[in-house]
Amino acid sequence: MEQTEFKKAIRRLKRIRNLTVSGFMQRKVITLDISDLLATAARTFIENKINGIIVMKDDRPYSILTSWDLLHQSYLESFSDKMDYLKTPLGDLIEEPVLFTIKPEDSIETVAILMTKNKIKTIPVVENGELVGLVSMTDVVKVYHHLILEDGNMRTFNEMA
Repeated sequence: MEQTEFKKAIRRLKRIRNLTVSGFMQRKVITLDISDLLATAARTFIENKINGIIVMKDDRPYSILTSWDLLHQSYLESFSDKMDYLKTPLGDLIEEPVLFTIKPEDSIETVAILMTKNKIKTIPVVENGELVGLVSMTDVVKVYHHLILEDGNMRTFNEMA
């Protein structure tokens, strides 16, 4: 590797280490309320082509419903005569809400560690108890790809997002 390529790589790595969640989080977040029906969640996944929805309770992030959760519930219903998939409120599916959150000033490194350690793909961004954004595994991969493998110009990345 040439000296100039090495210096560019070092600069890119420094940008990554200094990048905070506010620089790449999704600001438009699709949410559902804990009282919404599973059928509503299914429609929301399909219409928006997403794999995770933040479930709110009392206007605060409460849990995350994934497309995997939806598939699992539909599978369970196929063996149950008691469950009505279309009329099941989201709250009935959430036994123990496990919700990890991050702050806008957290680093991308913090996000990557949290996702990897806890095997999660979507994390709400919360500031003063309020939902302000969302970071998905795809967002993290896009940032790393852009800053490491491409020109490293964050302005271009923000235009892509």
